[in-house]
Amino acid sequence: MIIPLFARISASLVLIALFSFSAGARTNFRTIDVVQGGFFLVSEPAGSKGRNVLFLNRKIPMEKMQHEGSGPFHGLAPRIRMLVLGVDLAQKPGRYSLKVIETGEIATIRVVSRKFMVSRLNVRTRYVTPPAPLLARILRERQVIHTALSRRSPLFVSGPFIIPLNGRVTHDFGAIRILNGKPMSRHLGEDIDASEGTPVSAANDGKVVLAGRFYYDGNMVIVDHGGGLFTEYLHLRDIHVHAGASVQRGDLIGHLGHTGRVTGPVFHYGAVLDGNHINPMLLSAKNWTSLPLSGR
Repeated sequence: MIIPLFARISASLVLIALFSFSAGARTNFRTIDVVQGGFFLVSEPAGSKGRNVLFLNRKIPMEKMQHEGSGPFHGLAPRIRMLVLGVDLAQKPGRYSLKVIETGEIATIRVVSRKFMVSRLNVRTRYVTPPAPLLARILRERQVIHTALSRRSPLFVSGPFIIPLNGRVTHDFGAIRILNGKPMSRHLGEDIDASEGTPVSAANDGKVVLAGRFYYDGNMVIVDHGGGLFTEYLHLRDIHVHAGASVQRGDLIGHLGHTGRVTGPVFHYGAVLDGNHINPMLLSAKNWTSLPLSGR
């Protein structure tokens, strides 16, 4: 029997469509929700050779990591390759793709909106507009901080993060700040109130990459935890570590103080992940949102 040419072409198109659908079904392996200012853990199967992912227009290699297998790393092989990826607080809600270059796997990262508080304060003018003679200093300090946060070292956190001190959160992460009726930059961390002199501890293992006094941030320490993840400790009364020093989770960083551009004693706790400002309090969650890659 001779099959008409149109029928043969139609049948071929159907087969191609079915194959394409099946291939697509195999490569789309998961959808996860991540809040604005959140982050997630991507891990390879044990024994994998190292892969690269594309996310938010960036190519990022998986990294070897040694860990205790506790806290957010529970159940993972000791020297597995992984990544911690962040979603900046300003990232628009929506669906974004994460692609594994070597395997073609695609995951959907659904960025979920977060309600941010609005903070309206009336303060002295110097807290809104710095004196002109200090502008050069502020620009220099901004570059110093940017350089410190641009480092890239292997992940070396050993277990769950802790909150550096116990206190009352008074100025929430991502808050929209309006001073004397003038919109200011977003609040990029959590302000925690406690008694002046309260000890402030390292949130996890890491290396101090910056320790000094700054106009806006007062006595500040930045700790590198590897993989592009940093924690920030601002407005300290004093500093008990130095740049280049290694710290372990719980080590004394300094004490809560009243330095920099603040109206009273406060501790500002921040976190930056590959340039994205994330909510530092989420680091201490028992379980992190996880995206395990397939064994293909």
